Amino acid sequence: MKHPHSFLMVSLLLLCCTQTITFAQSTASLTIPESLRGYWQFKTDNVSDWNGPLIGENFVENFYTVFYVEQMEQEADGSYFFHLRNQKGDTTEFRITPVFNDTAILWYKGWKEPRNCIRKQVPDHTELLTPTTLPDILYRKWVKGLTGKVIYEFTRDGKMLYDGKTWNILSAGYFLNKEYRLLAKSGELYKLVYLSFPLTGTLKVASELQNETVTPMASHPEVYPITGCWINKATGDWTIGFFEHFAVYQCQFWNYESIRTQKNKTTVSLKNGTERLTVKLEREEGKDSCSLAIGKGKSQPYFLCNHYCIPDYPSPDHTPYIDNGYHTDSVTLVGYLRNLPSDRPFEVTVPDMVTQNEEKYYTDIDSLGRFIIRFPVLNTHNVFIDWGRTTICSTVEPGETYFLYVDYNERKRFFMGDKARALNELVSYEELREYIDYDEGKEMSNLDYLHKTQEITRHKSEYREKILREHPLLSNKYRYYTENQIRYGAAYGLMQRRFSVDRNKQEQLEKGFMAYVDSAFYPNPVQPYTLLRDYSSFMRDYTGYIDDILPPSNPNVNLTPQELERIYSEFNAKGKIKLTQEEKNALRNFCVYQDKVNELQASKADSLEVIAYTEKLKPIIETVQQLVNKDNLLTNYVQEQLAKNSANRKLSIIDSLQMDTNLREILKTQYYYEMLQNRHNELPHTLIEQYKKEVSNPSLQVYILSQQQKYEKLSNKTIEHPESLMPNEPLAEITDGEQLFRKIIEPYKGKVIYLDVWGTWCGPCKNMMQYAKASKKLFAGKDVIFLYLCNHSSDKSWKNIIKEYGLASKSAVHYNLPDQQQDAIEKYLGVHSFPTYMLIDKEGNIVNREAPRPYMSDDLLNAVYKLLEK
Repeated sequence: MKHPHSFLMVSLLLLCCTQTITFAQSTASLTIPESLRGYWQFKTDNVSDWNGPLIGENFVENFYTVFYVEQMEQEADGSYFFHLRNQKGDTTEFRITPVFNDTAILWYKGWKEPRNCIRKQVPDHTELLTPTTLPDILYRKWVKGLTGKVIYEFTRDGKMLYDGKTWNILSAGYFLNKEYRLLAKSGELYKLVYLSFPLTGTLKVASELQNETVTPMASHPEVYPITGCWINKATGDWTIGFFEHFAVYQCQFWNYESIRTQKNKTTVSLKNGTERLTVKLEREEGKDSCSLAIGKGKSQPYFLCNHYCIPDYPSPDHTPYIDNGYHTDSVTLVGYLRNLPSDRPFEVTVPDMVTQNEEKYYTDIDSLGRFIIRFPVLNTHNVFIDWGRTTICSTVEPGETYFLYVDYNERKRFFMGDKARALNELVSYEELREYIDYDEGKEMSNLDYLHKTQEITRHKSEYREKILREHPLLSNKYRYYTENQIRYGAAYGLMQRRFSVDRNKQEQLEKGFMAYVDSAFYPNPVQPYTLLRDYSSFMRDYTGYIDDILPPSNPNVNLTPQELERIYSEFNAKGKIKLTQEEKNALRNFCVYQDKVNELQASKADSLEVIAYTEKLKPIIETVQQLVNKDNLLTNYVQEQLAKNSANRKLSIIDSLQMDTNLREILKTQYYYEMLQNRHNELPHTLIEQYKKEVSNPSLQVYILSQQQKYEKLSNKTIEHPESLMPNEPLAEITDGEQLFRKIIEPYKGKVIYLDVWGTWCGPCKNMMQYAKASKKLFAGKDVIFLYLCNHSSDKSWKNIIKEYGLASKSAVHYNLPDQQQDAIEKYLGVHSFPTYMLIDKEGNIVNREAPRPYMSDDLLNAVYKLLEK
């Protein structure tokens, strides 16, 4: 973080009397001429950068630090040269050359060039305050940590108490509406102090290039002797915690009603809503242990945890992880985050084995650093807690409530709760961090990658065994989790190598490679399967690889005349269509005449005879064609059959593998969910019925049935701005890619075009769609067109995604061209991956073939505006 500018009104500086300051080194400080005093400012690139010194009666500021004058020389050209020393004993040199009135040239030791500057009466971007008109929240006692020791106190008569001294605040100001800046004096010493409130209830104090965070003194100061986290000596559990404004017990926050201390005995009265609780502590002075009684319970020995994590538990624990049979439940996490580095919402990430998504759940943090969040889990589950700030990878069990305490300054992380032991052990003893770098792995052969993985696995296992020897009472849960964490971390990395072989050339991973995977990772899977994200990823890639290497199946649907007659007879019987007698006759005669043609061809009849007979079919074919074109019944039937064929291949792979019913149902649900997401429309009714027969678990069924319902509703929803969906007919005769592209963009000459080439089957494409509305808003009212070209996607899926993400608008143009035309355009544009973004200028020239993606709002804004301004 950048320090604030120091400052002082010149008028106040002139009031300072000339004095000589004596240091411990017996060095005399000199008085600076009044003509040099004031705030000197030079230009900087950023408004928050240090931009010049404050010169006082006997000091010169250098980068937020006060340096006193040891020696001052006036040179022949009118310059003043100073030898400076700060309170720590650091020295530097400084020269100021007055030019005219309030202009001068400055130089510090270490600068390559001097800098021109001007003297300011009021520093830039600063609102002047008086020492007695600082914000009300500041006028109180401020303490550091849980000790109760007062570090700072600001009084309404313009004084600051710090380090056993009383400092008079000489000047004050508010910089950039975010930071208060003070010049204070105690005796012969000066101090520059910078104050900010990074979070509600915390004060950050910067001075002499040192920062510290303090908090207001507690409303019950008598709590300080007992503050902290108290551990039950017999069980090793964190049972109760006392903090400045509340206590924590049974994963709940309790308010203080009273705290009474007599000699070494303290009685604390707590309340939580209508509940009341009395806690009694008896503690010898100077010791971090006590006898503690909670409510009507007996007094037990406790100790105060001053370590960064909970110490080892005193007895073994052989309890296994809960396996609830994969029925959705919830987990509650309550927490107190002390000395927060940022106030962004608290986040829990749950890797979903079915959706293969990182499902994120958020909650706000209150002004005291407290939060509560509840999230669903399918079973005992791997979770990632507040990644990037708190960064905890652990497991939670269904139906449980946990409490998390974090002190970011002291790096403490404690869990409370009935099942908190394994979580505390996992944050105390993390696995060895050793892995194959991505770029390093790309250069390796598959077998080299295998050998390196085996080496790393051995290192991690040896490190784990060392931890277990040194901490023999670690629970069975810790042992089981860490063993499988190593196993499936390796398994996931190995099965990612499926992408290193070329499926089009029918390449496969080496036999030795897969033999190791089959023997080391597939048998004896982790239980429950949701315990580790890496197991889920491994199984996804394992079944995916089997699909890759199986001979390609024929997904096409062969519609013979006989099959066509059967299908339409079925439609007619179910009331989906009402066939006329003419249509029935046409379907029947189509079969008869086709059979006759086949006989003639088989008997090698004269070609003229075959042609003559075929001519008789033309009226029949026309009637059948008219029947097919009436509606989408046949198209939907074909798509249904294609979906079935595709599904049956993957489902047969799952059925061929040895696994229990739970895993089989999870993997099948995973595949059906993937089909729904890829199609972006509802599955055929027959497939849904097939799914219900194959998967009986109600919690798994919810995944599919809720998505099915969602897409059914989406299909019936109307598209806003339907005019943005362009018809293909005007382009029907064009086959050349460049001509197609020019024809499409022709109406938009004079406008900048942001091109998105995407597909409904493309996950990354759909991930980007969530930013589409924000991108359009950036250029509202501007001459910008958003052109979407959809690749190899059904009409229904195309429209559903447009509806789901609100992609239709006055500035949007959508095409879903036939496959051959889309391929021709992509070849002309040089599209090799999806999504692809390009920018086309007002003249129709492609000026950027790798345009910023929609989420890169600043980059996109700059790129488009450059083209708009041309």
